[in-house]
Amino acid sequence: MELVLQSIDRTRLLLPALLCVVLFIYLPDGSLLWDAWMNVEEFSHGPLMLAVALYLLWARRALLNSHDRRGNWIGLVFCLLAAAVYALAVKAGIENIRHLSLFLMILGLFVVFGGLTYGRFVLPSLILLPFVVPPPAFLNANLTYGLQLFSTDMSVALLRFANISVYQDGNVIDMGTIKLAVVEACAGLRYLYPMIGLGVLLAMLFDIPLWKRALFVALAGGVSIIMNSVRIFLTGAIAEWTDTAVSDGFFHLFEGWVFFLFSFGVMLVVCYFILSKREKATIGNGVLKVSVPQAQQTEKPARLGPIIGAMLICAVFASAIVMVRGIEPEIPDRRTFNSFPLKIKEMIAEEDVLPGVEQTILNMSDYFLGHYRGGELLPITLFMGYYDQQSAGSTPHSPRVCIPSGGWEIEELSEITLENGAHSVPVNRVLVTHGEDKLLVYYWFKQRGKYIANEYKAKFNLLWGGLSSARTDGALIRLSMPVKSTMSEVLADKELTAFAEELFKILPVYVPD
Repeated sequence: MELVLQSIDRTRLLLPALLCVVLFIYLPDGSLLWDAWMNVEEFSHGPLMLAVALYLLWARRALLNSHDRRGNWIGLVFCLLAAAVYALAVKAGIENIRHLSLFLMILGLFVVFGGLTYGRFVLPSLILLPFVVPPPAFLNANLTYGLQLFSTDMSVALLRFANISVYQDGNVIDMGTIKLAVVEACAGLRYLYPMIGLGVLLAMLFDIPLWKRALFVALAGGVSIIMNSVRIFLTGAIAEWTDTAVSDGFFHLFEGWVFFLFSFGVMLVVCYFILSKREKATIGNGVLKVSVPQAQQTEKPARLGPIIGAMLICAVFASAIVMVRGIEPEIPDRRTFNSFPLKIKEMIAEEDVLPGVEQTILNMSDYFLGHYRGGELLPITLFMGYYDQQSAGSTPHSPRVCIPSGGWEIEELSEITLENGAHSVPVNRVLVTHGEDKLLVYYWFKQRGKYIANEYKAKFNLLWGGLSSARTDGALIRLSMPVKSTMSEVLADKELTAFAEELFKILPVYVPD
């Protein structure tokens, strides 16, 4: 029996060796993650959350003294899935999916070697790790623009409640003597992400039902969003009442830190009142307190099948990733937008230039912006943003989330079909308003010859296309036309449709099939 137990111990030594192999493969992505921590304020809390995750592993280390054979084969399935998704994400240039697949790979290896007992050991730390890495760029953009509008609306309501005269124009708060622009940095993501992470951590400290844990997380997010709006309100109110410039500089930064700490305090108080007396007494008895089953002399040796399978997966995984990373991305030949026709459908274009800030945010390889005019018709604005390689932080931004940030409101949103020769093209049709002004917008995505309307389908197509191609290029195409009170929407639709059908004939030279 002693020889059997020694055999078990030696087998389990393979686990840290395989983890080192996986982490070595991950090193290039780790350097990108470090850059995000150092350069993007919304993710500067990453090292702290990583330290907490490592502490949870240390606090639960007693679980490593025991293991079982439940779920070993399921762990192998996790490893297979994680390896496939990681390789696909590397090939498609999607950084965020790589992080998530790494977490799944770690969970799978622990379950392979120690069953559900080892899974219990590592799972709480893995739940925290998604708060260590940046979320997908398209999700970040959706949250940013949505929170910008919500924070602006709420802070304007509070200013009016305080009898301060204020005019709102999109994300600009005009108080006469001072204008506050609720820019992307003021959307509150730098508070929201760490607050939700702290909410998850707080939910782990108590022995409470799952629904209360979920409520803690929801409260953390809600308190963060509301307090960010209050912060913007106070910035405007102080500037109005004291004529002091507090909307930038050191005071603005200091105010942000104070409000974050205050928000965390508010969350603690709210969560405290939600807990019952018995639940309050369980502090520290959540995931930090573990029950370790006593090792039995009849303990069966670990299954060799899943362990051998995990070793093979890691060996093939390492070789495949080295090969995939060595594949040069395929960038198709195309004409640059410098030569794009300035005459389409008897309409002549006046070229325009995007502001430098927008060019930096969009991070495009090439773009075209022109206002086509002809006869008595109102101008049709054409914007095309092309990416020769799509990756995290370098993907098209959906007009669905960009339009509202300029003060426009989406009145109608639907998907229509246009004709491109014998083929049908799905296109998003958006009618937006700003006071008395109306704007009709058509937009779609084009990736490797595919026309796609839905943003999430475009992301899935990018990921799935990595299996069959080394190409990740794509473009966003957007047409817009003002709709005056004397002009029917039917006529505007007719003009945009005719323009789009002419554009389809020109497009493949500049956005390759």
